[in-house]
Amino acid sequence: MRAISTRIVWRVLVHAAVIAALYVAFSLALFLGLQVHPMFGNLGLAMVAVLCGVYVYLGFIRRR
Repeated sequence: MRAISTRIVWRVLVHAAVIAALYVAFSLALFLGLQVHPMFGNLGLAMVAVLCGVYVYLGFIRRR
């Protein structure tokens, strides 16, 4: 029973870390688009969209 609860805690922590990383990537893309060059912002937002899609696919859709 303890192993299952430990696995759930780790899974929640990993999901929280991935969401925080996606937020940082999104913020960086907005910074690049608003302060540096709009093309860099567009590329950054496209990369964040791809990363979000990969996260949803690997984290929720595909099962082991």
